[in-house]
Amino acid sequence: MSFDRILRSSAMIGGAQVVVLAAGFIRAKVIALILVAAGVGLIGVLNAFTGNFASFAGWGLGISGVRLIAGSSPQERATKVAAVRRMGWALSLFGAVLATIAFWPVSIATFESNQYALEMAIVALAIPCLIVSASWTSILQASGQIRSLAKVQILGALAGLSLGLPLIYFWGSIGIALSILLAAIVPAAALWLAAAKCEPTDDAPIRKEDLRHLLKIGGALMVVGWLGQLSAYVVRIAIVRQEGLESSGYFQAAYAISGSMPGFVFAAMGADFFPRVAAAKDELAAKEITEGQIKAGLLLGVPMIVILLTAGETCVRLLYADGFTAATSLLGWMTWGVFVRLFSWPLAFWLLARGSSKAVMIVEGAAALLTTLLSVVLLRTHGVEGCVVGLLLGQVGYFVLLLLVARRRSGFWIDVESAVWIVFSTIACLVAQGLGSLLGGGVRGILPAALAVAVAVVIYMRTKPKS
Repeated sequence: MSFDRILRSSAMIGGAQVVVLAAGFIRAKVIALILVAAGVGLIGVLNAFTGNFASFAGWGLGISGVRLIAGSSPQERATKVAAVRRMGWALSLFGAVLATIAFWPVSIATFESNQYALEMAIVALAIPCLIVSASWTSILQASGQIRSLAKVQILGALAGLSLGLPLIYFWGSIGIALSILLAAIVPAAALWLAAAKCEPTDDAPIRKEDLRHLLKIGGALMVVGWLGQLSAYVVRIAIVRQEGLESSGYFQAAYAISGSMPGFVFAAMGADFFPRVAAAKDELAAKEITEGQIKAGLLLGVPMIVILLTAGETCVRLLYADGFTAATSLLGWMTWGVFVRLFSWPLAFWLLARGSSKAVMIVEGAAALLTTLLSVVLLRTHGVEGCVVGLLLGQVGYFVLLLLVARRRSGFWIDVESAVWIVFSTIACLVAQGLGSLLGGGVRGILPAALAVAVAVVIYMRTKPKS
């Protein structure tokens, strides 16, 4: 995959992500001003609840569907799409039943009371929408419809914001829950229309072997996704119980900001890189695509990592409120965790696309367990800051595991050029963070980021293929 292709797809998804993130931060800003840190903590817990159950009931369809469709021939495509659609509707019904049964006990277990049971009941209705959206998203991804995905993301963000803000203002925590529900319903409707236009519904037969494939591969992916969501939920519960909902709000603020600016890189990985590596003709081609994504991800992501490392306090105050300064120290550690993801996630997507179900389950399960244990143990000894250090260490361990599996399964490490990019990017971020401290942070912290952008532009111009 050329840098040009990666950058084009990243630009489209990135433009949509800018709108999505802006809408999310406007909503968070309103919540921070009206309901202070506890409100931000609540939205983090509610989102974790819906993500956890959607991941479990969704049975990995968002990934297994891409694998099934992307690797098919043009003659088989219609039957594969029909199987993904059928599975999406069935799983969304399962998710609706599961969420209806589970919301009350989960609410009691999370908050140790029924204070937020109604809010949990409302966001539970978002779970089937998230599941069926995953099936339609996989159809668009496998078809290379990046532009359609970007349009849907923009529509969903703007509609969710315009409809959700009045609800939050007038109804407080109930409004938060309703806004989360709207943010699931609107994209689901838009994705349904886009997928129907891309792959029109016809009378294509649904083959049992395709459904069995989705169940088999999806089962492993469900376990993987659910373990990740469960890990995040356990960490949030531990913070709420030990430090309180307010500290959970600071954690949520740092978590949201740290993944915001580089977020379009990860979105592009899922939207464009994953189906391409799934459809690669052999392991050598998949290796080359993966190494290209590592380098492109660093080129695109490092300047934004530098901004977060050098001007974190300004970002917190701008996007939340002055009372959220406690999130600044958490943001630095979380940003380093996101930096590691810039080069670990391409390997993770490679494993999801090319690896066996067993390998995926072992790596993702071990990483989730390691991250949870480190975070909870360090939370008990060093508070919330120790918890985010545990998240960073978990990301490093995850990368090491992925390297070992890549070597064992395909016989290769990442190439020397990719390793050099990782090393120099790490050094650049460390130097920028130190320089930002010397400059006193604040707006002056943007200076190292400007330098990083300039360097990234020069590197791109030197590596861009001559036309």
